Amino acid sequence: MKNRLKLFCTVLAAAFMLTACGGPKLIGVELPETPLVLATGETATAETSYTYDGETPENAQPEVVYISGDENIATVDENGVITGVAEGETTITATVGELSASRTVSVIIPVESLTAEDASLHLADGAAAMAYTVTPEHFTGELTFASTDETIVTVDADGLLTPMAVGDTTVTVTAPNGLTATAQIRVWSGPKELTLTAAKTEVTKGNGTQISVTDEQGNDVEAESLTWASSDETVAQVSGGWVDVTGTGAVTITASTEYGVSASVELTGEAPVAPVAPAAGTGSSAGTGGQTYGGGTAPAASSDGTLHTNWTLYADGTALDLMNGIRSSVGASPLVWDDGLQAIAWERCKQLLADFSHNGAQTPENIAMGIGGLGDAASVVAAWEASPGHYAAMVNASFSRCAIVHIYDGDGCNFWCATFG
Repeated sequence: MKNRLKLFCTVLAAAFMLTACGGPKLIGVELPETPLVLATGETATAETSYTYDGETPENAQPEVVYISGDENIATVDENGVITGVAEGETTITATVGELSASRTVSVIIPVESLTAEDASLHLADGAAAMAYTVTPEHFTGELTFASTDETIVTVDADGLLTPMAVGDTTVTVTAPNGLTATAQIRVWSGPKELTLTAAKTEVTKGNGTQISVTDEQGNDVEAESLTWASSDETVAQVSGGWVDVTGTGAVTITASTEYGVSASVELTGEAPVAPVAPAAGTGSSAGTGGQTYGGGTAPAASSDGTLHTNWTLYADGTALDLMNGIRSSVGASPLVWDDGLQAIAWERCKQLLADFSHNGAQTPENIAMGIGGLGDAASVVAAWEASPGHYAAMVNASFSRCAIVHIYDGDGCNFWCATFG
């Protein structure tokens, strides 16, 4: 009996010692408090941690059961690997015995690519939506927009661009996951459309024509503010809207604004037809005084070295009358014929036979040359009226005296000189 009792006590003691040597007790299971954010198809571990009532055992790995609150949004396997399935929010729970912990999981649809388009805005047009492309079209979160210089362009939360002043700036669009795209935005002003109208579309070689310009509302556009170009400068050259035709054939004249708005007009340079030379000694009334001026003939060298042996020189008061009509329309006083200016114009016309330029000018002057054209007062005054610089001289209020001389070279070419004082 004593031996049995001793054996029982020995076994009981061993059992007590085994319980006492079982190690620290698990008293808590934890998951991070911050929500886990996953993209659809993305995975992450549960990051489970444990608390014991003593020192944490080495290689402690309790048997954990993981459960997803909604497997349509996120799943979790036996190893605590969480997978995003569809956009939404659910809870993952880790359980060890009677202990458990939970963590919120948010599944998002991320932006995969983002691009933005450059834009050109007219200052007068007001706001316009920014053009951009985002993939996929349905994503989680909101895009944000920012302008580098809001004195030029502002942009609101919906990407609406509002032009504020002429200039260039950059607008950046940012996705929730940090992807960005930029667009260069230009704000401009001036005509949106141009229309070119030529005074004449068929112009004889050696003559010219004026091109007028209007905008989309029919308002005049200053020709000097545009950039001009000729498709063939052997046929015509253009500057400030005035076209000098120096050859024959078709030519396209184009005008452009600094912001790329352009328009064109088609012209044709035509070969001259030799006019009938005026008779020597004839002329027209020099102004209202009725005085007639005669002509004369003498050799004169041309610019190509040949001699014009049958030129005719005469004063033309009809041209002065026409010029005074133009001056009257702008309120300028009429010009009076001046014999001293006539003598200067007389010599200048003979100089033009050899050198058609202003090189020998002694006074303010208008000159003209017509190969097969400009054979009468009306045509030369019309040509001067269509040219801004020549027109300015004709209506200059500071001039009170004038003389106009015309020389025909005998070979189909007319030269004119008007001197002012």
